[in-house]
Amino acid sequence: MRTRWLLVATLLLTACSDDREPPRAAPAPSAVTSPSAAPGPTPTPTPTPTAQAVRLTGDGIDTPQAVTTFGQTFDEVQPALVAAFGEPSKDTGVVSSFSEYGTCPGSKLRALEFYGGALNVLFGDAVGPGITMYQWALVEPSEDTPKASALIGDVTTYEFGVGDTVAELKAGVQGGAELEVSPGDEVFGPSFTLMDQSAGFFGFLTGTTDADAVEFVQAGEACGE
Repeated sequence: MRTRWLLVATLLLTACSDDREPPRAAPAPSAVTSPSAAPGPTPTPTPTPTAQAVRLTGDGIDTPQAVTTFGQTFDEVQPALVAAFGEPSKDTGVVSSFSEYGTCPGSKLRALEFYGGALNVLFGDAVGPGITMYQWALVEPSEDTPKASALIGDVTTYEFGVGDTVAELKAGVQGGAELEVSPGDEVFGPSFTLMDQSAGFFGFLTGTTDADAVEFVQAGEACGE
């Protein structure tokens, strides 16, 4: 009897064991691909204003936006200069006329420098009670700045600037303008004045020979040492 019950128990255990499903392996997590960010629009670089079509004359500064003359107020002139040259590299605000720019006329001065100081435009109370433009100056050579522009005859213009030789200066003014080259003295070095159909120009030279060069050009009211 005992042997029969053991045999039945064995058969029942085997049947229960066969009915169970083997454990299943957990599915591997599927790789989730993050959506790539959509490329944004390529920013358009802001164009830098150029000095094209700008004339530095003996009477002021002619820009495509406006013809500005010495004696006009800062508020009248500044927008045209920024449109032509871009934002100034330096704006002194209103300061004393005795400054790094020399002893300038009047008691107040405001200077705008463009192209890293290659071109300076001075304003002050030299003419009238307000702050008006009274000088521009080419201080150092730069490929970006406009040159001084002399009007010779009715339609001919002659451009010159810092770095031009005395020989080039002489050649350019033939046929209508008046050029005077001075050796200078112990206070002021070699210089030149150029008279055209405007109020004219003044500048300093490295010397008076044809091989010497222009090192400073200005128009308008001058500042002393």
